Amino acid sequence: MENRILNLGILAHVDAGKTTLTESLLYHSGIIKSRGSVDRGTTITDSLELEQKRGMTIKASTVSFPIGDVKINLIDTPGHVDFIGEVERSLRALDGVVLVISAREGVQPQTRILFHQLKKMKMPVILFINKTDRVGADYEAVLAQIRTQLSTRIIQMQEVKRTPQQDYTIREYDWADTVYTEQIIMCSEKLLEKYLDGRKVEAEELEACLRFRVGKGRQYPVYAGSALKDLGIEQLMRGIVRCFPVRKTESSRLSAYIYKVEHDECGHKKVFFRVFSGTISQKDRVSAAGTDQEITINNLMTVSRGRQIPAVRVGVNDIGILTDIPALACGGFIGEACGGKNMGRLMEPMLCVNVAPAEAGDRYRLLDALNVLTEEDPLLKVRVSEQTGEILMDLFGNLQIEILRDTLAERFGVKAEFSGMKTICREKPVSAACAEIRMGEKRNLHRAGIGIRMEPLEAGEGNRYETQVSFGFIEKSFQNAVREGVWKALEEGLEYAVADTRIVFVDADYDSVTSTPADYRRLAPLVVRKALQQAGVIKLEPVMSYRLFAPSGCEKRLMGRLANMQASIDDVGYNGDELEVSGQVPFDTAKEFQVELKSMTGGMGIFEMEFLEYRRCRQEGNG
Repeated sequence: MENRILNLGILAHVDAGKTTLTESLLYHSGIIKSRGSVDRGTTITDSLELEQKRGMTIKASTVSFPIGDVKINLIDTPGHVDFIGEVERSLRALDGVVLVISAREGVQPQTRILFHQLKKMKMPVILFINKTDRVGADYEAVLAQIRTQLSTRIIQMQEVKRTPQQDYTIREYDWADTVYTEQIIMCSEKLLEKYLDGRKVEAEELEACLRFRVGKGRQYPVYAGSALKDLGIEQLMRGIVRCFPVRKTESSRLSAYIYKVEHDECGHKKVFFRVFSGTISQKDRVSAAGTDQEITINNLMTVSRGRQIPAVRVGVNDIGILTDIPALACGGFIGEACGGKNMGRLMEPMLCVNVAPAEAGDRYRLLDALNVLTEEDPLLKVRVSEQTGEILMDLFGNLQIEILRDTLAERFGVKAEFSGMKTICREKPVSAACAEIRMGEKRNLHRAGIGIRMEPLEAGEGNRYETQVSFGFIEKSFQNAVREGVWKALEEGLEYAVADTRIVFVDADYDSVTSTPADYRRLAPLVVRKALQQAGVIKLEPVMSYRLFAPSGCEKRLMGRLANMQASIDDVGYNGDELEVSGQVPFDTAKEFQVELKSMTGGMGIFEMEFLEYRRCRQEGNG
């Protein structure tokens, strides 16, 4: 009977073989009788038609299988940087990750980007060197790459030897192997002191040290094999249950994180969640965190042994599924929102495009389809400009556009055109301003009157809304309508969304007979726009912190290019023969640099960016 639950992710650079590894894990656990093929489109986790066609994972899939008495909930995640939002959201639900590296291609730029994210989150990670059976595989070279480009804190869990036939044999170390035990002892001052004193270090102490350090993201076990040829898979499975700790909770209050939303072929919305504390049972009444909506739990399901099955109860650490509950959104919580090391801010898209139907008559079908897709991925923000009527979408990059175009055509039967990609900027009022539109005023067609005060805040403070109008004069439903209208106006601004601004509702006109909340909801954006026009706005652009890695020898070209991008250079150093540069750079000048860097460095360069802040645009005189 399974009594431990581990939520596991598999990450890798594109084509490293992670979907094939998933199939091998399912095969060895007895869930499937034969392994599927990525080339033939018969794998379990890559079930979307687009995934089968492209041979790559686009959406996170969830499947469950046992390893001994441990239930593994495996979430197969995308490997491409354009789907980093999907990756980050999935990581929040996980207890550990297997990072797959090809023994032939070695550590790739995307591998390093993924590892950096995992390291930042202190996520437990096992490294699996795959494709050791392929011509050109070089285990020793990849191991050296891992040490120089990822981390020196690795523990080799196997003896891997090259045969005369240029293949590899793999033997799992045990406690009798000094070369293995000494790796663990060297990680612990306590065990090293005992070892140097000539005292015996027991296997239980070594095991506890290994699991503790892996669980804290301080040490990284390395396994090797071939998922396609079934080499080293059982050893990896033993390593997963041995090295990854089960997350413990001291709270009995329900907190479940929604990491995925999908719609089936009949249009039913399916919500996948991971329980961090408490339990959720059929007929329970629970809340969606951050709302006052209560939900009655019906049609509760879980994942077990390769299938989705009905469940009476889903307990702590397990995965549950609910159907057709509008109040639940991807990235949200059921019950209480919880913190924790994996709950930092998600990376947000920095690019915006116009989306239009190829056929004018398909506009509403396109909007309906985009609404479904934004439910599944909340980072795909879609809005319609009230000024121009354009449909605008925020996203991460060009590959995502290709996938969206194909998804709209094949899943929804709507052909769409994407154009005008630009960097997402913000705007902010230059000074404080007051604005009002009174009831009965010329051109005010609404049975409402609103007065507001607007003022800019310090960078990073965000937007705030307050009311000084008595609830005795304007009741709650009308007050809520004003707040909703204000927030809508701040999301649109004059040209860009407004940042770091305080809006205070200070005055109102009201007719108890004819006024409705809708009047206030529609009038509020007009008053906000009027205030922005009176105050004047400055344009803010996203500024990123960056890290650049490149082989030595191309410093002059790189430094010149960084200067052209108006990047600051805060630190320069070398790690062996690799140049490392860090600093700050405007996103707009750097958004295509990764592609350029590949050609400049023969594919060896890496350029990582993280959002830092919105800063006044260089064209407006603040560099």
